[in-house]
Amino acid sequence: MSRKGMNSDMNEIASRLVDMAKSSGAVDADALAVNDIGESVCIRNGRIETVEREDSRAVGLRAFIETSEGLAFASASSSDLSDSGIRALAEQVITMAGISAADPDAMPPSGADHPSDRELAEWEAGHPLNEAWTLEAAREAALACEEAALGHSDQIRNSEGAEAGFSSSHVAYASADGFCGQYKKSSLALSVSVIAGTGDQMQRDYAYSRARQVEKLESPQLIGQEAAERAVRRVGAHSISTRQTTVVFEPRMATSILRHLIGAINGRSVLQKRSFLAESSGRIVFPEFIRIEDNPDHPDGLGNRLFDGEGTRCRQRTIIDSGKLTGFLTDRYAAARLKSEPTGHARRGLTGDISIGTSNLILQPGEMETDTILREIGSGILITEMMGSGVNGVTGDYSRGAAGFLIEDGEITQPVNEITIAGNLKEMFGNISHLGSDLTWFGSTAVPTIAISGMTVAGQA
Repeated sequence: MSRKGMNSDMNEIASRLVDMAKSSGAVDADALAVNDIGESVCIRNGRIETVEREDSRAVGLRAFIETSEGLAFASASSSDLSDSGIRALAEQVITMAGISAADPDAMPPSGADHPSDRELAEWEAGHPLNEAWTLEAAREAALACEEAALGHSDQIRNSEGAEAGFSSSHVAYASADGFCGQYKKSSLALSVSVIAGTGDQMQRDYAYSRARQVEKLESPQLIGQEAAERAVRRVGAHSISTRQTTVVFEPRMATSILRHLIGAINGRSVLQKRSFLAESSGRIVFPEFIRIEDNPDHPDGLGNRLFDGEGTRCRQRTIIDSGKLTGFLTDRYAAARLKSEPTGHARRGLTGDISIGTSNLILQPGEMETDTILREIGSGILITEMMGSGVNGVTGDYSRGAAGFLIEDGEITQPVNEITIAGNLKEMFGNISHLGSDLTWFGSTAVPTIAISGMTVAGQA
């Protein structure tokens, strides 16, 4: 079957699986049918190390049955898309649901605020799959990227490899109330990692770019140059004395700050009392110059989607408005428990329960260039790498290993490593002092440089 033919029947497969679940005893059900296609090539020291291709199709079913104690549900998946395979999956999930504990608050999929047929058609017409690289073009990009990195400086001693790849995904969703919709997306990626220095002063760093279209991908030469520059700058790094100071997060490190926010305003985390922001809806959490949005349809974002994992229509939402948290992110279950409206943030895999997540998350930038921010803060630490995960979602206590550079007299000076940055996320949010103008996309997240005052930096010197 051609790729077009394979994609054209994804809706039919998902719908047929729901119908089979109902005929097998389900009172409600929804299904996903997913077709993922991708190719990648990895280069190291000018030679091809691996060439990989993925072309997989699978379906997942979530089915609900009525018990004497309420609704019970289960989920499972299969890569057997034949009629017999789909029927076997439906029967398996019904059997699993029959031995599952009932949930009095279970929220079946029927009745969600679905997009209309017209919206579905307009979305599909307005979001065609982009032309992907050929494998040969990806190979040439990876070779050029590594060559640029290795040739940038005689301090670059080795390569950990360059990788180029492209992928597309086609997702179809169907629910027992008759809704059936699909969306498709594609992306390209290019990365390289190199090592600078010798002996115990060897340092590695990397650079990468991801985009929906080839023309929006950074050039192989620029990516290679960035990776090399970053590695060379870190040579000679050492620890420093413990201090309390301003910490500046470069954009690719600042993405983690937003991830911690989203985890804390996840409606299910709030219900489970696993959030340090559980009492903060409608309250000021950030300085008033902070605005954070979730945009499900952005020309530069890789998280575009018309509907969420329950078929609920996705809409642009301001999460932080002039520093205020506008509300929690919910699926239909969390919304019902919190007595609020679903926000269209359900995420659904082929198996397992619903989770909650954003589409394209954007922290709107400030007006200052990074050099101006550094001059204004005077002294501090610029963070370019973090490791470990010492974050307590209940209390907001934050502690992570890090590396970067000293900021002295408004200038970036010596590289530092073997440090720990610590604070409390609630206080960190409130202590954001500067936002850069350098809004940078990392897949489905866009952030600028962020400066946070009053953090503890623990060193070993």
